[in-house]
Amino acid sequence: MQIKIDQVSHPYRAWPIFWLAFVRLFYVSIFERAFSNYLYFVVDISEGTLGIVSSAGAIAYIFAPILGQYITSKIGIRKALLFTSIITPLLAGLQILYFEPWFLILCRVSIGLVMGLYWPNCMNLLSKWQKISNYERTKRNFRNFNFSWNFGFIFGLLVGYVWTFFWSDYLSMIISWFLSFLLIPISFFINKDSQIDVQKEELEIHLENPIYEEDFKMLLKTNSNSSMILYPILFSWIGIIFLSTTKAILLFTYPVFLKQITLETQSTYLVQGGIQLAQLIGLTWINVMQVYKRKVSVFISISVLVVVSFTIFLIGDIWYIAFIFAVSGLFFGLIHGTSMKIMLDYGAAENTSKYSTINEIVIGIGFGVTPIVAGFVAEVNLYVIFVFIIITGIAFLFILIYLSRHVKK
Repeated sequence: MQIKIDQVSHPYRAWPIFWLAFVRLFYVSIFERAFSNYLYFVVDISEGTLGIVSSAGAIAYIFAPILGQYITSKIGIRKALLFTSIITPLLAGLQILYFEPWFLILCRVSIGLVMGLYWPNCMNLLSKWQKISNYERTKRNFRNFNFSWNFGFIFGLLVGYVWTFFWSDYLSMIISWFLSFLLIPISFFINKDSQIDVQKEELEIHLENPIYEEDFKMLLKTNSNSSMILYPILFSWIGIIFLSTTKAILLFTYPVFLKQITLETQSTYLVQGGIQLAQLIGLTWINVMQVYKRKVSVFISISVLVVVSFTIFLIGDIWYIAFIFAVSGLFFGLIHGTSMKIMLDYGAAENTSKYSTINEIVIGIGFGVTPIVAGFVAEVNLYVIFVFIIITGIAFLFILIYLSRHVKK
């Protein structure tokens, strides 16, 4: 019996996306941390107002991927990434000029909408490349992308700590804003859309034993390049929403803990950098895990984060909080890595960008809504917000166990 299938093979240039991710997260990590510190510690806005300002961009990002994919369908991925690399630095710079909340919200909403052209298209490219790559190169692309944005984040926070220690948060904002313009020349090296389209070649496979064609196609669909479609896609989205809400709470509450005991802002860079470093370890670890062990790692991670939230009530020491927040990044990485792999494998198997778009919408909801709620809760009782992590963590854990009951060794 002979069956003809489509084999794909085409060269592409991946390094510009990795460098874009590194540079973008390098300047964003400094700018956003310095921006929040300056508003909270110098301008002295309330926790509720800070939550609204911090969330404005992420809330806009809930809708941004839909708008971004519509624009991308008209102008192409390369032009979309070039456009966002030009506009984002300009919008970020406006925030340095005027610190009225309504103006900052307007700027950040605009940035959130423009970002709909960036992250979904990066995810879309990773899925496209996975479709035309062997298993080793697919794994290398996933690893390099995670290294790029995480190292950018970590290195940026370390540099931001040094700048703030010797100078100030405001000066750190200005310097990082100038660095954001490096995105523009890098964007010109992205492949044109015609060079990253999947090129199909026919390949004949001879089978000695009869096999139904549909069964054979299913075997091809679940090959080593898309093994994570064994998980329901809802597993990915629930993992992402828990990750984004929990991480947003930790990042928002730590500066509030500092202000309550009148400590300086520099340690915010180190704690957030610690979270990202531990998250990178988790992301790297996931990349070499077997399919079944990834499920177990998510269950363990959610359980640990629930326990961590409970200990905040028992141990109120700021140094314990700083340490345990940083360690939590490892479990964020395990959840994030598993959720991303499921999403990318679905996109590659079905050759669609809808999963990356929905993934970014879910991230926008988690990081957008959470700081607003946390801000107003913090004005009443800061510790109450950790009850939310405990309740949602337990609920999501049981749901994920049920959803993935068929994923076995």
